[in-house]
Amino acid sequence: MSEYNIVVAATFTAQTLGAIVLALLLLSFHRQYRKSYLLHWTCAWGALAVFNLASGLTIAIQSLWQYPAHHPFSITAKITASVAGWLEIAWLLFGVYELLRRRPVRLVDAQRITLALTALGLAAWLLPELRAGAASLAFFVAAVALWRARMRREGIGFAILAGAFALYGTAQLRYLTPITYLGYIDFLMQAVLGIGMIASLLEDEREAAELAANEIEHLAYHDALTGLPNRPLFVDRLIVALAQAQRGQQKLAVFFLDLDRFKDINDSLGHSTGDALLKSVAERIRSCIREGDTVARFGGDEFTLLIPRVESVENAATIAHKIIETLKLPFFIHARELFVTTSIGVSLFPEDGLDPETLVRNADTAMYRAKEQGRDNYQLYAPAMNARALERLALENMLRKALTHDELVLHYQPVIDARTEQIVGAEALVRWRHPELGLLGPAQFITVAELSGLIIPLGQWVLATACRQIRAWEQHGLTMSVNLSARQFGQPDLVDQIRAVIADTGINPAQLQLEITESNAMQNAESTMFTLRELRALGVKIAMDDFGTGYSSLNYLKRFPIDTLKLDQSFVHDVTSDSVDAAIVSAVIAMAHSLEMTVVAEGVETKEQLELLRRKDCDLIQGYYYSKPVPAAELDEQLNRAFATPLVRDLRLLP
Repeated sequence: MSEYNIVVAATFTAQTLGAIVLALLLLSFHRQYRKSYLLHWTCAWGALAVFNLASGLTIAIQSLWQYPAHHPFSITAKITASVAGWLEIAWLLFGVYELLRRRPVRLVDAQRITLALTALGLAAWLLPELRAGAASLAFFVAAVALWRARMRREGIGFAILAGAFALYGTAQLRYLTPITYLGYIDFLMQAVLGIGMIASLLEDEREAAELAANEIEHLAYHDALTGLPNRPLFVDRLIVALAQAQRGQQKLAVFFLDLDRFKDINDSLGHSTGDALLKSVAERIRSCIREGDTVARFGGDEFTLLIPRVESVENAATIAHKIIETLKLPFFIHARELFVTTSIGVSLFPEDGLDPETLVRNADTAMYRAKEQGRDNYQLYAPAMNARALERLALENMLRKALTHDELVLHYQPVIDARTEQIVGAEALVRWRHPELGLLGPAQFITVAELSGLIIPLGQWVLATACRQIRAWEQHGLTMSVNLSARQFGQPDLVDQIRAVIADTGINPAQLQLEITESNAMQNAESTMFTLRELRALGVKIAMDDFGTGYSSLNYLKRFPIDTLKLDQSFVHDVTSDSVDAAIVSAVIAMAHSLEMTVVAEGVETKEQLELLRRKDCDLIQGYYYSKPVPAAELDEQLNRAFATPLVRDLRLLP
């Protein structure tokens, strides 16, 4: 064996050992950092070790043992070196791709490329120049990609690795020419490449730590769902804006937004739909404000806006109106069409407060005022609102006690057959025997109950009490009507609750009629249809209350399993004097009868109204003409009398 061959074999041995050391080093880094590119680079160095070992064995077989080039040992060594050399290229480039893109190579793509290069290595083992040219080109491409990435990053790790790939690619070019073997250059290039890989790893870890720190900081000051600033960041920006407004003697506005009946959507359609809706709402609100304004999510379905420069109250009102109109447009979430409205409160600096806490609190107070005014509107803060807010809070606390201190009572308004003038049913209406204010009607506390969430236990109490009363009047065969609030109707376990009440009280389900308003029914028509069908399966009856005041689709109306339409009293009031109202009443009655529904006219107060409704073929009458809502004992007394049709008018309890 010549001295040259000894040097070549020794160089290949050194390169093999160096590649093994670097493969083991990168493998230990992979176990610590769990980076996929480190695993690919480990494989690449392993393949390079096999390439160097097989190349050294080829020389040893031909020079030391004097085997010819076509000997099986020599061919096997060359094929092994060829396959390992092609795989080294693939795994090095996989690692570079994953380092730059921060995501792993698709497993399917990696398998296909690896198999293709393995086949190429098996087929092209007689053409080592082809592998050298491909390696040179691939390493130059990697060098350019790393160099471009280096320009967007701090540190020199990527620059070192880019330079190492460029030098390694240059070194491969010499295999394309008949140059004397220079193995020590390969060894040197491998060392530089290994140093570049370790330097890029350290730089990548430093950047990952910085990104993690930035992400933690972002999460601390931004809402995870919508990406909007959260409460702490909003308050910080408000503090800065207030300081600037004071120096410049400018106005600024704080908006407090709350979505109307969002809980109904969340409860009936699930939190995933609710979350998607909140993200869409956030985008809509953001589209309504300027570059320097801030919209934040305060929590739940509450949002706040900071408008740093407001010229006048009219400017703030314009923004509020724009947001309300924008949110009225339908949302398409998970293949559903959803409608949502918002109530907005607005406070202005310096008129409504000089510090962040006061401005936000007053905007919140104005928002509640907007809720009380019927929702889907905005209110500018006025000092008198604080007094109303305190009054509302006190009323809410007293209402909580009323639920546990038996201060609530049901009154019942008879429902009369229009033809026979006999009582065929009653509607249960809640009253509050307030210890200080006396008997309160629902108009004085239902809004507070809805806003505070007390409407849920209140509605459950009304349902259970009314069902017990049905059992007491069972011999009279009356139908008892019970109103379901929007929140109550949107509860996912509503059907189970009603089933349990029916079982506990032992009533005939056919004597219970549940009333939902037209507007609530159309909030989510598909969900309403499903719930109504489940309720009908229990055997109870369904009535649509306040019909004519909402926006019912006749297509849905015919598909809803409804037994009764209750004609709103706003149409009945002027039915004898307004031809339009008379025409509407006539059309609704005819339509309901064609759908095999019973019609109840609410708010009947005069004989003329009654006679006209009879002529229109209205089925049932409810109103002060016959009776106001009365306690159970009083109606019970009337029911126990055996009276003839003409005497029913004696039931009238008008003052």
